[in-house]
Amino acid sequence: MVACGNRHCNSNGQLILENNGRQKNKQQNPAQGANAKGSPRSLPMAHAKPFRHRLIGVIASIVFCILTLAVFELALRVAGYGYTTAFFVKHPAAGPANVVENQQFAWRFMPVTLARRPEPIVLPIQKPEKTCRIFVFGESAAIGDPAPAFGFSRILDVLLRERYPSIRFEVVNTAFTAINSHVIVPIARDAQRFGGDFWLVYMGNNEVIGPFGSGTVFGKQSPPLPVIRASLAIKTTKIGQLLDAAAQRLVPSPEARKGWGGMDMFLEQQVRRDDPRLMTLHDHFRKNLTDIIGLGTGSGAKVIVSTMVSNLKDCPPFGSMHRPGLSDGQLKDWEKLYSLATAAEQNRNFSEAIRNYALAAQIDNEFAELHFRWGRCSLATGNLDDAKVHFVLARDLDTLRFRTDSHLNELIRQIAGGSISGPVRLMDAEKEFNARSPDQIAGSQFLYEHVHFTFAGNYLLARLFADQIATFLSAAETKAASSNAQWLSESDCAARLAYTDTQRYEIANLLLRRYEEPIYRRQLEYNERFKRQQLDVADLRTASKPTARRRGLEACRQALARNPNDWVLHDLCARLLTALEEFDSAEKEWQQVAKLIPHSARPHVELGKIKLQLNKLDEAQSAFHTAVQLDPVSADAHAGMGKAYRLQGKRSEALHHLKTALRLDPTQKEAAELLSN
Repeated sequence: MVACGNRHCNSNGQLILENNGRQKNKQQNPAQGANAKGSPRSLPMAHAKPFRHRLIGVIASIVFCILTLAVFELALRVAGYGYTTAFFVKHPAAGPANVVENQQFAWRFMPVTLARRPEPIVLPIQKPEKTCRIFVFGESAAIGDPAPAFGFSRILDVLLRERYPSIRFEVVNTAFTAINSHVIVPIARDAQRFGGDFWLVYMGNNEVIGPFGSGTVFGKQSPPLPVIRASLAIKTTKIGQLLDAAAQRLVPSPEARKGWGGMDMFLEQQVRRDDPRLMTLHDHFRKNLTDIIGLGTGSGAKVIVSTMVSNLKDCPPFGSMHRPGLSDGQLKDWEKLYSLATAAEQNRNFSEAIRNYALAAQIDNEFAELHFRWGRCSLATGNLDDAKVHFVLARDLDTLRFRTDSHLNELIRQIAGGSISGPVRLMDAEKEFNARSPDQIAGSQFLYEHVHFTFAGNYLLARLFADQIATFLSAAETKAASSNAQWLSESDCAARLAYTDTQRYEIANLLLRRYEEPIYRRQLEYNERFKRQQLDVADLRTASKPTARRRGLEACRQALARNPNDWVLHDLCARLLTALEEFDSAEKEWQQVAKLIPHSARPHVELGKIKLQLNKLDEAQSAFHTAVQLDPVSADAHAGMGKAYRLQGKRSEALHHLKTALRLDPTQKEAAELLSN
């Protein structure tokens, strides 16, 4: 041992410290000391190395998964799997300078067999000079159901062209059936690219029953908005589409298996006015409408947002439910009073009926049908204010929510209302329609059933939008107006669009078939309304005769003389000629339609049908083949192709196309009949 002052070092270089009789050993070498067992430095280093290894492993796994998904996504794209999710897409038949509507657009929002399709659109990517481009956003009422050829956007186009002949107007209607604001936001986002001058928004009827609504059959009901948007973003990828398709095959909904069933699909989806899911829905609508307005103004467009019009007076509720918690005794008392009231109403003792309806309402004020009856009785006694209150309540309490209720219309007013000089304008169509209706309550004068407009209704809506557009046009554009500064009349617009008695007859027949559906049969006094519709058809039956069809054909030709590139008018001509069995002339019209909407399968399907009627099987097959090439997901095109092959004795080819038609649309009757025989 070597002495070092008051310290001692042993021969191995260890320091021996004395402290109150206790000794502690430390390595003289700092490096050795750091590695000694129990050293304060040893614990962090012992744990740091495994942690770094784990972190690197996690990062490597994430990177590997991302790369694997990227490679898989790329492989699916190279293989051509899936569908394009943009609303406006290029199509080789339409040329590189144009975009067209995406017929598969709705697949991201609902099962393929339930997805509806937009009307054909051919839109130049670059807006021509001196052109005013107008985009329309909405649902079935905005497209003009049940007759899109006479919808408000078609009438608006006529009004503007006649009033401002030096301006070229392009009215691009993106609306179609069964969609709502969740679907319209991506359409609006896509429309930003195309330089719209005006955006017209008429939406709100399908918020409950459309995709992600609280009464929908298309998927999850009322999920949080971030979940909705994340799921839609995922389905822009091919992997997301593959997973969605797999889920639909593994667990198809009953509605998806049956195919499109119209409003009847929602019979079991009753939603009360106080359903908490409606609060979520209202928040979604507020955010979606705000986004649509922002997208429009951000693209430089003037945005005109309309409140929604409902048939209050002549459309009873589709569904009524008693209030929760009603006891058996209370229900019995309510039914007694309700029965007394309906009997008094039937006997035209309206004051007595109102008294009993009011007493029944003290027990249960949430039964929608009660308020509809009460409104009718108030109307009969001349109390218009009370009548309107109860008709509005009948709509708002309707548990099958196919109409925009008061809350959604108030949201539209709050969001779109504001300065009249800004780029956003509120158009209160609900208020205007009520003001122009008998008794100041909108009814059958303007609406066929619950929300779809008659020609008069479409004309009024077009006029309201036209007035708003006119206020936005610059002074220079106003001077370009024709010497007649008045808007074209309703009858003149009807002439410009070839809306004749023959077309009225076709629409009346279509509505008669629609009223045979179960959901209408459940409405109050269905039999009376159905008989009235039968009388309407009978009154117009002479318009189905050849003489009347020829008058309709002449009206079409006169309209085409003013607007020869209107494919809708050529379509109307072709259908009239086909009905008259003037097949050669009909073929020429369908060929003209094919030139104007070159990407669409529709005219080729119709040409194929004519060729089948003439027993020209090879020519029919050629027409259907073209239709399938243009639109591989057209059920009608595949059904026609299958029929042509079957008549040629080509069984395997026929089976392939007929099964494809039913896979795309289980309601395709012709394909189903051919397969069953």
